[in-house]
Amino acid sequence: MMNMRIKAGITAAVLIIAAIVGAVLYSRSGKGNMAERDNDNMKNTDMQATSENVTEQTAEESTAVRLNEPESEVSVKVNFAGSGQLIKNKFTDINQWDMAMDWISEKASGQPENYMKENYPFVKRVQLMTATGGTLQRDLFLDPKDRIKTDDYDFSPLGTAIGNIIRQGLTPYIVVGNMPVKYCSEPYTGSFGVNVRPPDDYKVYYKYVKALAEFMMERFGADEVRTWTWRALVEYENKDWFSTDNPETTREAYFKLYDYTVAALEEVIGAEHLYIGAHSMTNGEGFWDEREFIDHVASGTNYCTGKKGTQIDFLSFSYYDVKPGIRSPAPFTLESNLALLHDRAIKNGLTQLQYGVDEGRIASGRDGKELYPRTVASSYQAAYDAKLFKQMHDIDLDYFSAWYLNTERIWGEAVGINPVGTHLANLTYRMAGAERASLGITDKVSPVSGKVDGIAAYSRDTSTAKVLLYKLNEDQQDTAVTEVKTTFENVMALQDGTVNVKRWVIDDDHANYWPRWEAYLKEKGITADDFGGWSGDSWTVTSVASQKVRQYWYAHLQEYHELSMLKEEETVAEIKDGKLVLSQEMKSNSIVYYEISKLKIIDN
Repeated sequence: MMNMRIKAGITAAVLIIAAIVGAVLYSRSGKGNMAERDNDNMKNTDMQATSENVTEQTAEESTAVRLNEPESEVSVKVNFAGSGQLIKNKFTDINQWDMAMDWISEKASGQPENYMKENYPFVKRVQLMTATGGTLQRDLFLDPKDRIKTDDYDFSPLGTAIGNIIRQGLTPYIVVGNMPVKYCSEPYTGSFGVNVRPPDDYKVYYKYVKALAEFMMERFGADEVRTWTWRALVEYENKDWFSTDNPETTREAYFKLYDYTVAALEEVIGAEHLYIGAHSMTNGEGFWDEREFIDHVASGTNYCTGKKGTQIDFLSFSYYDVKPGIRSPAPFTLESNLALLHDRAIKNGLTQLQYGVDEGRIASGRDGKELYPRTVASSYQAAYDAKLFKQMHDIDLDYFSAWYLNTERIWGEAVGINPVGTHLANLTYRMAGAERASLGITDKVSPVSGKVDGIAAYSRDTSTAKVLLYKLNEDQQDTAVTEVKTTFENVMALQDGTVNVKRWVIDDDHANYWPRWEAYLKEKGITADDFGGWSGDSWTVTSVASQKVRQYWYAHLQEYHELSMLKEEETVAEIKDGKLVLSQEMKSNSIVYYEISKLKIIDN
């Protein structure tokens, strides 16, 4: 079974528990501490203001008590005057822990070439983690055990995986850096199951990466390879991924590793065509201060070339909330993590970097056991991801990667069922390219029954308004219903005084199989033991559950497939006095998405 014990998630869990009971005080490892981190974040006032607002909201949500309040009403006003920021597709990436699981298989090669485009158009890039080494199975050699011959390269397995990725019209994202076992005289396997030691000889490693790039250029052509993304290591300051057992020498070893990796790729691909970055943990205490890496690539001496600085195009980090309803505490909020890296980059004159989250969402289920993958399939996830989509636009975070897409991981065919998070990503993809509009909430529902918010946009090319609203309650047992009245101001119909309205809803009763499945498991007396070391909230059933649970699942597959269908409803609405009003009852933890076509903005 795949070992996916993500250290950042575990660290976040420890931190949140410590924050709640007040038992432990944490400090940053390496140079600096939490106070220093908070001071650094203050330098970016816009981000800090956003972070404070979110922190206050999270505190309210996390202290909610379970009450069935009378139905309440929330007024949402959408105004298209002054539209500007373009809405972007934020859920562009998926992670692959082991490329052999899903991308070197008959399922991958046997799929229609439009499988991803038809089912998951929001996916644009596939991250192949630890793609070039770290175990005898991952090391790309004819004989990984032969320590004498260091250049018996065999890059064909990685080539096969990349060929299947390209065949689906997607971009490969290759994570190099974990060292082949035979390149280390004393390899050491860390908790993630890979060798964490640096190479004995960086020049030998340089030749390995250079040969890899040459292989890919020959097989796929320069034009193709020059569109790819590259990265050196996973969570570079996490000692469970890379370590010499000493913070200072580990930091220096990573600087060398990154510099030699970049130089090898530049020699083959060309610096102007290379897109490469680094991934820090950041969502918890690291072995050394990740900001020192930013200083190094900006102005340090390159260990490979001897010149000043090293190419860097993006910075990414991990972000895990601890469990449904319990968020990662300050100073490890999403906004703070981004600001930590962004501020240091700006201080070093690195103003053109992109920023993303290369793994994350929720570490554990409600039972405290680790989630596989790192999301839940309850309606909570739809509201959670809708809020995340809005936050990412507010703080200018470029992307947030996911682990899997359906209950069969990726290649669902007829048996894979899409959870609510995948539905949400497909809906947000429909908003991409539209101009963001002003969205105001005039009567927010009380913290007890959840918060209503959202994001709105207008597409001038198609005269279509697009609005995503969510009601998020960290208390998943709440059942209060809120009447949400959405008013579009200063609008008119292109003809006949009417517009077409499409609506999609995700909640416990729409596009969601989970409530029925959860009730069935309870009825059958399924316990935590039936999911082994994983949470019972895990939704890739065939990957983690016992044979008994799998039999239950497949026996009711058609029923769950029908319950999970995301359905579009279309109606006609009338505009009066320059206003369009739509109403929707929203349950706790739900989303509604509107598309209103044949709608024209009245310019003031």
